Amino acid sequence: MSSLFIRLSLVFSAILLCLGMVTLNIGHRSQQRYFEEFTQELNRPVAMYMVNQTRLFIDGKPDKQALAELAVHLAMINPSLDVFLLDPQGNILAGALDVDVQYDQAVDMQPLQRFIAGQDRLPIYGVNPSVPGQLRVFSAFPVSGTEAGNSGCEPCGYVYVVLGGARHRSLWHSLSSSYTLQAGATMFGGVLVFALFAGIAVFFMMTRPLRAMTRALSEWRLAAVDQTTQALPPKLSAGRMADELQALEQTCHGMAKRLDQQFIALNKADKQRRRFLTSVSHDLRTPLTSLSGAIETVLLKHEQLTPSDSQRYLLLAQRQANRLRSLISQLFEMARLDSGDVKPQIEQMSLSELVFDTVQDMEAEASRVGIALTVSSSADSTNVIVLADMSMIQRVLENLVFNAIRHTPEGGHVSVTVGQDADLHGVVEVADSGRGFATPMDACPLMVCIDQGEVMASMNSAMSEGSGLGLGIVQRILVLHGSQALVWSQPGEGTRVKFSLPLSV
Repeated sequence: MSSLFIRLSLVFSAILLCLGMVTLNIGHRSQQRYFEEFTQELNRPVAMYMVNQTRLFIDGKPDKQALAELAVHLAMINPSLDVFLLDPQGNILAGALDVDVQYDQAVDMQPLQRFIAGQDRLPIYGVNPSVPGQLRVFSAFPVSGTEAGNSGCEPCGYVYVVLGGARHRSLWHSLSSSYTLQAGATMFGGVLVFALFAGIAVFFMMTRPLRAMTRALSEWRLAAVDQTTQALPPKLSAGRMADELQALEQTCHGMAKRLDQQFIALNKADKQRRRFLTSVSHDLRTPLTSLSGAIETVLLKHEQLTPSDSQRYLLLAQRQANRLRSLISQLFEMARLDSGDVKPQIEQMSLSELVFDTVQDMEAEASRVGIALTVSSSADSTNVIVLADMSMIQRVLENLVFNAIRHTPEGGHVSVTVGQDADLHGVVEVADSGRGFATPMDACPLMVCIDQGEVMASMNSAMSEGSGLGLGIVQRILVLHGSQALVWSQPGEGTRVKFSLPLSV
């Protein structure tokens, strides 16, 4: 009973059965009512003929001899007719079949008046005095004073003819007593059986794609998470199933594809998280180890250390504490950027001035490690005005330049160039003569480089803790500005990083 096809078939069978029974009953009642209508219309003038051809009253009283003779003629012509004489109030004066029987029942005159008036639709039913409580079609006609032999009454009575045929016989009784009805019911039952099997076949064909999809979804549910799309059946064409089932099939495919994409994204995010935790643990462990070692040395050997040695160890601890504070600050900044609460304050700013000021601030650090740091601008881009958040873009420039200095050996050079392109964007490029990435890069998005772990590999090889955090901050800030950084690099030949911002026009 769990199959939709079986449930549909059972419901359809029950509907057909009920529909067949109701149709048979309606057909039986309609046929019987039509027969009664036809009988009453055909025999409408019977009562009038009896009044005109037979004198049924003498001096205003029923002529029982005439009624008895009429009964003999009725038995030969139409034995289903039953004739009664009524007074003007509907009381039964005599009956043709048994003139001596006294009838206590009165006939309702309203149906008789409607029949005689001839304005109502047939059939019109009246009471059958021979069977109390039974309604039958009839024929009726008034008997005038002249015809009754009594001029003092008008009319003096009515001839009331109950037409033959029992009314409202049950369906089963009619079927059991009529070969014609049995044949008709048999043919109708055959049509219903054919409709039943045709409907079941249609349901089977209509639910076949659904059954196939159910099996595929069951296999998809049990399939490995990286094989869910392959577990689904191929999409059906619109010609085969252009209806709700096609929409359901497309929805299932879309859902499976989206789940696969979400799984891939989650898997990638998990790998990034693992690499990030590895990098952060390495970044934090180095200054913590140095800091702890310097403090333990001072505590354990303070009596043997000279004041200058103690000063040197304390300065080492201070530098490592500053490095640790810087790393923690970058972690908080990345968390703040990832939260989605940070919105850049877009304003017009001079990108050229910001680049020159940032490079000037970083020259001292570059000189300390023996690296030449230069800045330049294209001839037609002396003052590039862009739309951006100045503090955020300054952070991007500082991180890129600092990362380039960290990855460039002593005696190398780092250059920063600012300009604009044909697409109305201000462009900044930071190039170094360092080791470059382990894998060649050609206009590779910085996000992809970070995802592939190239930044981490380069960072670890250069022993420059914090570079991955700095570039992660660069990536997130540029994404907030609708931009991205592109990387060009060759192993041993240095690296170029370029990003752009929309010009203020």
